[in-house]
Amino acid sequence: MDILVTGGSGFIGGHLVETLRARGDTVVNADLAAPEVSERVDITDERALSRVFGQSRPSVVVHLAALASVPECERHPDACFSQNVRGTWLLSRLANEHRTRIVFASTAAVYGSPKELPTPTTEPVRPTSLYGHSKAIGEAIVRGFDPEATVFRLFNVYGPRCDRTYVIPDTIRKLREGGASIRMQGTGRESRDFVYVSDVVEAFVRALDERHPGTFNLGRGETVTIQALASKIANLMGRPEAEFSFEGPRIGDFSINWADTSPPNVLPGWVPRVGLSSGLELVLAAERGGTTR
Repeated sequence: MDILVTGGSGFIGGHLVETLRARGDTVVNADLAAPEVSERVDITDERALSRVFGQSRPSVVVHLAALASVPECERHPDACFSQNVRGTWLLSRLANEHRTRIVFASTAAVYGSPKELPTPTTEPVRPTSLYGHSKAIGEAIVRGFDPEATVFRLFNVYGPRCDRTYVIPDTIRKLREGGASIRMQGTGRESRDFVYVSDVVEAFVRALDERHPGTFNLGRGETVTIQALASKIANLMGRPEAEFSFEGPRIGDFSINWADTSPPNVLPGWVPRVGLSSGLELVLAAERGGTTR
């Protein structure tokens, strides 16, 4: 299969590109840090993106590239709009011109503070952050150009090689730095549904191999508070004495996400396999030089 992946040098994209190439697919990575093209590709650069489509002529595009951070979007709203809205518009239009199917990475942030928990994909979209709004607009753009698109609403994806600012790698780093008291963002009462990266990659691969138009949750179907998560990581690292304090609510943040993973809210045949404790152990093993999967 000829596949174009935007954001293929990022955390999820890197794992996905690696998996696809290992099974023999032809993959072009359109990314600011991509080595496979003659220049770095910014998805807001129409000429560069058009050239990549023309050269690769993909049968399907996985659109992962985005400013994927609630606080970063609040701090940089122009960049959020440019990447998440304009970039998605340009990509969707080019995909339509080249008759390329789209698999789009959206986010659970489009739900905002949902009334129904666990949250089905039928829950009304009520984002509380600029990031959530930008992705909700992105969903509408993708569906407008490709009614047969697969849209994934990703919950909190974690795993090896996640080196951006994010609660799990940040907690691990702070615990390694030592000190009895560890300062954390948020209130600690926020509750999140964490899903391991290999499970997410499996869903994307299924969406590439099988046509499943529609919108699907990508979460594990369990939720845990950030305070409990931090304590779990501390125990796994042999730091049960560590105490966590929290800075207070973040702008645009929401209190809880929790995916409804019952049919038809998830891709047919997809079941998350890696539990939180096992996934955290895999992350810690990777940091010690073990597996990176």
